[in-house]
Amino acid sequence: MEMRELKSFILLAEQLHFGRASRLLNLSQPALTKQIRRMEDELGAPLFERGRHGTMLSSLGKQFLKEARGVVANFDRLLESAHASALGESGKLSLGFGFHTLELVPRVIVKLRETSPGIQISLRDMSSAEQAEALRKGDLDLGFIRQPAPAEFKLLPVIKDRLTLVSSADFPLPPNATLTSCRDLPFVSISEARSPGFYGHVLRLCGKHGFHPRVIQQVPEFTTALALVQAGLGVTVIPQSAGTSRFPGLRQHPIRDKDAAWTVAAAWRKGDTNPALAKFLAILKTEVKVP
Repeated sequence: MEMRELKSFILLAEQLHFGRASRLLNLSQPALTKQIRRMEDELGAPLFERGRHGTMLSSLGKQFLKEARGVVANFDRLLESAHASALGESGKLSLGFGFHTLELVPRVIVKLRETSPGIQISLRDMSSAEQAEALRKGDLDLGFIRQPAPAEFKLLPVIKDRLTLVSSADFPLPPNATLTSCRDLPFVSISEARSPGFYGHVLRLCGKHGFHPRVIQQVPEFTTALALVQAGLGVTVIPQSAGTSRFPGLRQHPIRDKDAAWTVAAAWRKGDTNPALAKFLAILKTEVKVP
């Protein structure tokens, strides 16, 4: 039984007149009659009673009409939803992000909601490694991960950042202090479990300057690291973009080594045709001024 036959049946049930119904359906009357008879043959009983007083619904027809209206209504809603999803006006979008994109991602989401309020967006705060794995599994549609990133993903560079050294009055460092100046000082570090890419970056850079940092405390957030440095526990290395404005008395010492810099890229699976993703990327490219 086809959807067009159900729709023909519903209209005929409302009109109870083959001639009027066939004109409204833009069908010949014999074609409409053939559709109804095919349905009745499939069901094994008549849907209409035809007599001197015209066309009437049979007992089965009355029961079938209620169910048919529900099926057609659900089908029409499905088509509307699919059409809106195809246009990127609705659908679902799962995004991963990290501290680098705490300002960028909300800006893009606000603009996306202005144009496509029907898109359901879920956000997950994750490390680059966690995002890459979630993309592979299909749990994320798009993430923002540190480069170099796996070649299996499509990439759009969005943010450049670099490491900066942070100290307090308890560990007075000159403005031009370098990592080497801190080789004998205690370090507070973002935890390896929370951000393995960032943690490894700091270790490699310290190694390049001839020492392994004496990490006395690993923490899950940069704000926690800055609070501990402010309290005098040690020094820390954070992304320059994280800033220290909320922690009076702290000083940043730029690390001028070229290896202190890195790029964060939007990453998504190659061949992903999710229209909501395409809408997000279009706005993202405008925000980061990609031609």
